[in-house]
Amino acid sequence: MRRLVLSLLLAPVLCLVGLATPASAAPVIQEFTVNGSSTDLTLEPGEELDVVWDVTSTETPTVTATGTGWSGTLDPSGTQRVAGPEAGESLTFGLETTDSTGTTSATTITVTAQDEPEGVTPPPVVVQGCTVVVPRSDSFDYVLAYFGDTEDTEPIEAGTYRASSLTFGGGLDVTIIAEPRADVTVADGAVTTWDVPSGEDCQSELFAVSTAPCSFTVRNITGTPIEFLYGDGDAENADGQFTLAPGQQRTVKTPRDTLLAVGIAGDIEAEPEFQILDVKVPQTGCDGGAVGAGGNAWPFPTNAPAAGVTVAEHDGVPAWLPIGLLVVLGVAAGAARARASR
Repeated sequence: MRRLVLSLLLAPVLCLVGLATPASAAPVIQEFTVNGSSTDLTLEPGEELDVVWDVTSTETPTVTATGTGWSGTLDPSGTQRVAGPEAGESLTFGLETTDSTGTTSATTITVTAQDEPEGVTPPPVVVQGCTVVVPRSDSFDYVLAYFGDTEDTEPIEAGTYRASSLTFGGGLDVTIIAEPRADVTVADGAVTTWDVPSGEDCQSELFAVSTAPCSFTVRNITGTPIEFLYGDGDAENADGQFTLAPGQQRTVKTPRDTLLAVGIAGDIEAEPEFQILDVKVPQTGCDGGAVGAGGNAWPFPTNAPAAGVTVAEHDGVPAWLPIGLLVVLGVAAGAARARASR
């Protein structure tokens, strides 16, 4: 009898337990990636994106694409290719899933496109005092421009240079320009020009000059031989040209009251040193005469040369140097005169 009563009492409870509905588990986003990444990422502008997702649930889920990158209702699993963001922009890819019980899961991935390249800044030319260092670059070529003429330039290799060798003793206004190679964009505001020092402080000191009536004396003040030229810098030929050994001096007679003196030390094909100087020669107390045809007849001073000083009569009319240097020296003469007139 007691067992019967107990069974009757427990029967409703057992029935209720048997009828209870098990709790629904939330939909599980097993996979959600953009170009293989499950986290935010940055890519090249305009790059195509592969979005992959996989959702599981005890109930049939509704899967929705949200965000700015895509939209619409999706299958529980799949792959979709979409366009990526433009330069400097971002797109958000969201995945939201809800099952029939209203249980929801969601996640997002943000994709950002890199900014367009702002351009390349050339490695700078370093000017330290009278030394100029031209850098190496894979994106730029460096050239020399004279007196601001950017149309007629000449290349310069990477290396360290004396300012005087680039300005021909300070006689030229020289600018170094970084020119971009093909497909290279120069960054806005990038420095691409550098002036080479051309003042007297950066001029090589190769010779010293003293003057007397109708003549001048030049002395090599270096430890190496120098080539010395003198005459009218605007003329095709020099009045004279000779070599001075270290410490050697030479006196030259001239009817010119102003002449251009040029000293060159070192290999003219490499990186020679230059000194260019305008020399004023007093033309008083001379023994008459004038420059004859071809410039070969020269007056002589009445006073005898000092003891130990070699007097060099006119050296003929040798060519200045190769024609390229002739032009440069002619320009240098003009520059020197322009500076003197200011």
